[in-house]
Amino acid sequence: MLVGAVAGAAAVFFSDKKNREKAVKAVNQSKAQVKKIASEVKKNPEAFAKKMAKNVTAQAKKMAAKVKKS
Repeated sequence: MLVGAVAGAAAVFFSDKKNREKAVKAVNQSKAQVKKIASEVKKNPEAFAKKMAKNVTAQAKKMAAKVKKS
């Protein structure tokens, strides 16, 4: 039943030409990001891992600060 609801929502979303264009644009942007990340990983996997670890740590600190405020 849930799959049917999701399929119906997708059909409604993609029935509009503007939404299809937005989806294509988002997919193309994602492909470009994946290519960039893949080349960065191939170039220096250890540096990429360190960079990602820093990003995750920073995001975790931000989330912890938000949780403390609420």
